[in-house]
Amino acid sequence: MDAAGAELIRQRIEQHEHWQLADAVRSGEQSSTDPDRDLLEEMLADRRLYGTQQRHEIVSGAHALTTYRVQKRLVNGQWERELVVENVEHVEDVQHVA
Repeated sequence: MDAAGAELIRQRIEQHEHWQLADAVRSGEQSSTDPDRDLLEEMLADRRLYGTQQRHEIVSGAHALTTYRVQKRLVNGQWERELVVENVEHVEDVQHVA
């Protein structure tokens, strides 16, 4: 195994241990592994941050490109998934929006 492979294994173990912080995971109420683990970007004490997604929306009556981040928070012993608004960019000319 090379250094890159060893680092990947170390990261997977760290991610798994973090997921196991939830009582619901340890008791079998939630999956023993994070179903979104391949999208995981960052772990904090009680949160797991995943990739972003963008949506074209109407915000305050104007066209906007809204960026959301998926996050899971440890709440009452279980991981709860939510979308968090990261950025709202108003689009002046909707014809240039792809």
